[in-house]
Amino acid sequence: MSTLANARDVLQLIARLQRSVTVTDVTNELGLAKSSASRTLSSMAQYGFLERDLTTRAYRPGSVIMEASWQFRASHTASSLVEEELESLVGGSGYTGYLNVLDGTDVIVINMRTGTRTLQVYTPPGTRAPAWASAAGRALLATLPEDELATLLPGHFTQRLGNEPQSLEEVHIRITEIKKTGWALSRGEYVQGIAGISAAVCDPNSGQRYGFGLAIPREELSDELIACWGGAVRDAALRLGKLLGDPFWLSFPQY
Repeated sequence: MSTLANARDVLQLIARLQRSVTVTDVTNELGLAKSSASRTLSSMAQYGFLERDLTTRAYRPGSVIMEASWQFRASHTASSLVEEELESLVGGSGYTGYLNVLDGTDVIVINMRTGTRTLQVYTPPGTRAPAWASAAGRALLATLPEDELATLLPGHFTQRLGNEPQSLEEVHIRITEIKKTGWALSRGEYVQGIAGISAAVCDPNSGQRYGFGLAIPREELSDELIACWGGAVRDAALRLGKLLGDPFWLSFPQY
């Protein structure tokens, strides 16, 4: 393995563990020989990529990494990064893209981007839906701590409008699946005839959570389309989550 690859893996390990790392951490987590782990950490510290705590002897991000990170964050906000990924998804798929946030027990559309396909879904900014009843809402709910999630789920369910969950058990089953796959699917639920593929990220600095994804006419939904764009939306959220330091995505398994 090259020196650059080792350095990359060390930085990714720090991000995943969310703490300083030792030679033992690198040896155990990355499978490097102790001599290679020590040499990699020492070299990274020598060139400013890491710095070593004099008391604990553990390594943390150094001046070079911190300066580059500051420059990146100064020119990008969490919302702008989400918008960039959404723009890419809309451009690649041709479907309408949506950016959503939680507002109490509802999910609310804050931005919409239309695609190039003849048939487009149109749900204007400001539109609300119960969070549990849409792909974007469930993707957002799946990122919440269990105690907070419990306060946002209804005690009873209204008359069925489409294919939305009709019990707490069903909601929890879907949320559990989202935590495994990284993305949510709806098949014409709160808005009948409209399918959705969504994921969510959290900016740990502000606590703001963003749900984003594609809205697809239900009649066009297929297993192939679901697999393709479900994976694409998940990968976009994974990239964003790692950039933002979202704990959900830092610990999410790589595919």
